[in-house]
Amino acid sequence: MSETESVDAVRTAAERQAAGEGVVAEMLGEEFLAANMKAMQAGEGAASSMGRLALEHVFGDIWTRPGLARRDRSLITLGVLMAQGHQTEIGNHVVAGRANGLSPEEILEAVLHTVPYIGYPAAGQAMATATRVLGQA
Repeated sequence: MSETESVDAVRTAAERQAAGEGVVAEMLGEEFLAANMKAMQAGEGAASSMGRLALEHVFGDIWTRPGLARRDRSLITLGVLMAQGHQTEIGNHVVAGRANGLSPEEILEAVLHTVPYIGYPAAGQAMATATRVLGQA
């Protein structure tokens, strides 16, 4: 068993949730954490479970893994979200990318880099989202 696997195996759900909350707060702010992640989790049924899973798995497990810097994870995440056309999440991760050390120029260059891979329409929408969010920052 690798060191990463052994660390993952001993972390409880509460520890992963706490780690996830810390990552979200650092990248997107306490207000975002409360208004989005914790609010979703406070609901009932599937939405509550989705909020819990996002904090535990996405941010508590994946974003806290060793091996890649958060800056690198932000570039990868932005590329994937651009390819899938998830504009709201692109906006969130532009903010996160800035918190993780990406400059506005690097974010816009990342969008431009996607053009031959995801096409002009998707990249154009991503560019509009990124420039809008960067203009608000």
